Amino acid sequence: MTDVAESVKSLETFVVTEAVTKKRIVFEAEDASTDKTITLDDLTMIQNALLTKKSDGSNVAFTKATNVLTITEEGLSDADLIGFAVGV
Repeated sequence: MTDVAESVKSLETFVVTEAVTKKRIVFEAEDASTDKTITLDDLTMIQNALLTKKSDGSNVAFTKATNVLTITEEGLSDADLIGFAVGV
Protein backbone atom coordinates (compact mmCIF):
# COMPACT_ATOMS: atom_id res chain seq x y z
CA MET A 1 0.00 0.00 0.00
CA THR A 2 1.11 3.51 -0.79
CA ASP A 3 0.65 6.39 1.62
CA VAL A 4 -0.99 9.55 0.28
CA ALA A 5 0.36 12.78 1.79
CA GLU A 6 -2.25 14.88 3.51
CA SER A 7 -2.29 18.65 3.79
CA VAL A 8 -3.54 19.75 7.22
CA LYS A 9 -5.98 22.64 6.96
CA SER A 10 -6.94 22.88 10.64
CA LEU A 11 -5.78 21.22 13.85
CA GLU A 12 -7.39 22.06 17.19
CA THR A 13 -7.21 20.62 20.67
CA PHE A 14 -10.40 20.73 22.70
CA VAL A 15 -11.28 19.84 26.28
CA VAL A 16 -13.76 17.02 26.81
CA THR A 17 -13.40 17.03 30.60
CA GLU A 18 -10.76 18.48 32.87
CA ALA A 19 -8.73 15.27 32.51
CA VAL A 20 -9.45 14.51 28.84
CA THR A 21 -8.45 16.48 25.76
CA LYS A 22 -8.89 15.46 22.13
CA LYS A 23 -7.80 16.80 18.76
CA ARG A 24 -9.83 17.46 15.64
CA ILE A 25 -8.14 17.75 12.28
CA VAL A 26 -9.37 18.82 8.85
CA PHE A 27 -7.16 17.71 5.96
CA GLU A 28 -6.98 17.23 2.20
CA ALA A 29 -5.42 14.33 0.29
CA GLU A 30 -4.77 14.47 -3.46
CA ASP A 31 -4.71 11.61 -5.96
CA ALA A 32 -6.16 9.05 -3.55
CA SER A 33 -7.07 5.59 -4.85
CA THR A 34 -8.40 2.30 -3.51
CA ASP A 35 -5.94 0.57 -1.11
CA LYS A 36 -3.88 3.71 -0.49
CA THR A 37 -3.40 4.94 3.06
CA ILE A 38 -3.50 8.33 4.77
CA THR A 39 -1.37 8.58 7.91
CA LEU A 40 -2.36 11.39 10.28
CA ASP A 41 0.89 12.07 12.13
CA ASP A 42 -0.80 14.69 14.35
CA LEU A 43 -2.88 11.94 16.01
CA THR A 44 -1.79 8.76 17.78
CA MET A 45 -5.28 7.19 17.65
CA ILE A 46 -8.14 8.10 15.31
CA GLN A 47 -11.44 7.66 17.11
CA ASN A 48 -13.76 8.84 14.35
CA ALA A 49 -13.25 10.09 10.81
CA LEU A 50 -14.97 11.06 7.57
CA LEU A 51 -13.59 11.11 4.00
CA THR A 52 -15.41 12.77 1.09
CA LYS A 53 -14.62 13.45 -2.55
CA LYS A 54 -13.98 17.11 -3.27
CA SER A 55 -15.59 16.73 -6.69
CA ASP A 56 -19.10 15.83 -5.52
CA GLY A 57 -19.08 15.54 -1.71
CA SER A 58 -19.86 11.83 -1.71
CA ASN A 59 -18.51 9.72 1.15
CA VAL A 60 -15.50 7.47 0.60
CA ALA A 61 -15.29 4.10 2.36
CA PHE A 62 -12.23 3.42 4.52
CA THR A 63 -10.99 1.49 7.52
CA LYS A 64 -9.02 2.94 10.41
CA ALA A 65 -6.28 1.55 12.61
CA THR A 66 -4.30 3.65 15.09
CA ASN A 67 -3.57 6.85 13.10
CA VAL A 68 -3.92 5.36 9.58
CA LEU A 69 -6.91 5.46 7.24
CA THR A 70 -6.94 2.82 4.47
CA ILE A 71 -9.18 3.65 1.51
CA THR A 72 -11.48 0.73 0.66
CA GLU A 73 -13.83 2.51 -1.77
CA GLU A 74 -14.10 0.20 -4.78
CA GLY A 75 -12.98 1.75 -8.06
CA LEU A 76 -11.63 4.99 -6.57
CA SER A 77 -8.78 6.33 -8.68
CA ASP A 78 -6.78 9.57 -8.35
CA ALA A 79 -9.51 11.40 -6.42
CA ASP A 80 -8.95 14.53 -4.37
CA LEU A 81 -10.39 14.09 -0.89
CA ILE A 82 -11.19 16.20 2.13
CA GLY A 83 -11.30 14.58 5.55
CA PHE A 84 -12.16 15.21 9.16
CA ALA A 85 -10.88 13.18 12.10
CA VAL A 86 -11.17 13.25 15.88
CA GLY A 87 -8.73 11.48 18.14
CA VAL A 88 -5.89 11.74 20.59
